[in-house]
Amino acid sequence: MSTIVFSSSLGTMLEYYDFFVYVALTPVLAKLFFPVTDPAAGALISAAGFGAAFLARPIGTLIFSPMADRVGRKKTFIITLTLMGVATMLMGCLPGYGAVGLAAPSALLALRITQGIALGGEYGSAAVYVMEHAPPRKRGFFTSALQSTAAFGLLVAIVLVTALKFGLSPENFESWGWRIPFLISAPIVVVAIAIRLSMDETPVFTKLQQSGQLTTSPLAETLKSRQSWKGILLAIFGAQGGTSVSLYTSIVYMLFFLQNVLKIDATTANLCVGVAVIVATPFYPAFGALSDRWGRARTMLTGIVLWMLVAYPAFARISGAAQHEAWGEVATLISVLAILTAMIMAPLPAFISECFPPQMRATGFGLAQQLGNVLFGGFLPLISLSLVNWSGNPLAGVIYSIASLIPCALVTWLWAIKAENASTVIGESDSAPEPHKASFPPMTSEIHAAAAMPYSKAD
Repeated sequence: MSTIVFSSSLGTMLEYYDFFVYVALTPVLAKLFFPVTDPAAGALISAAGFGAAFLARPIGTLIFSPMADRVGRKKTFIITLTLMGVATMLMGCLPGYGAVGLAAPSALLALRITQGIALGGEYGSAAVYVMEHAPPRKRGFFTSALQSTAAFGLLVAIVLVTALKFGLSPENFESWGWRIPFLISAPIVVVAIAIRLSMDETPVFTKLQQSGQLTTSPLAETLKSRQSWKGILLAIFGAQGGTSVSLYTSIVYMLFFLQNVLKIDATTANLCVGVAVIVATPFYPAFGALSDRWGRARTMLTGIVLWMLVAYPAFARISGAAQHEAWGEVATLISVLAILTAMIMAPLPAFISECFPPQMRATGFGLAQQLGNVLFGGFLPLISLSLVNWSGNPLAGVIYSIASLIPCALVTWLWAIKAENASTVIGESDSAPEPHKASFPPMTSEIHAAAAMPYSKAD
């Protein structure tokens, strides 16, 4: 399991690194590709570019998640990793607005959309891959490692960009240094692809394949199933909504907030957020293991409620501490938000995976995650910055995030916990059959009924 988790996490971390380099380089990209006289307008345009990639992620899900259910989890996430690597490398080769005019931001946007498509198919396949190898009572623990990859990928991007800013003059960094974080991903992606090629398909998918129980149209099966839609809605407005809001507020919007609202220099902002990511990383497996014992919905709901209570005073105190350059306090407060985010995020892969039967698991997972990301996460930085600019209140963005979590808390409390209580998988002993030893019933209405329960025995 350690090898499986490491191999899956490495590729996923690299995909998130490629995706988040854009965030770490937002100030210079805004200047080179979106030349506007108003810095606030440049920040809004850059945030819109971040959100545009999220609109493309459901497209990636529609393409790649059914592929994972038809031809295999492993083959699919090799393709998505390759696509992401090529798009990121090309971003490092783009000319700026001064050289080719509007073609520059157009090309950047097209490559961001390509990255979104790749990431839309990557994460669900990787999460299902790990989940289907894990023992039933340790799914939360093993899949939680994948959740830390998003924040860790952003951390690697921040560290590299910060190191380049320290090592290069401002002129050289804006001239050619900003290209290095994009270009350096190419050889690393090649290594990651080689590692993934050596991996085996999941025992669950292999069993379905050998017994002839794979569906030829997992997307259609998912979309026409009432019970599958219950699982999708439960995941969107519960698990994924809470994860998207907390992650993109605590980490991604935090960078926009520090740099564009509080006017902190990019290096200091990156370091404060980087420290928070490092501090929060060990909490992912801890909360994942907690969800195996206490319940996924209970763990997530506790994290959501605590985050809602802490977020506003934390952002308010960060604003005051930044004025006095108390960077240790700023990093500590961001770390608290990041830890609570880990509590919400850690159980998510196992929670969503267990909402769907194995024949349509990757498809259901992908649809739930990416629709939740679009609704709650993709445009959160843009909306939050717009509210700040419109209202003049620097805390308007975090108020929006707290309000967005209200339906997530209600769905998790009123629906997810009820479904969790009705299920029995959490109560299985450690000697429960491994997924590959289970017998798989045919695709009938009984299997679709299992999708209504977050912890079904479908596999």
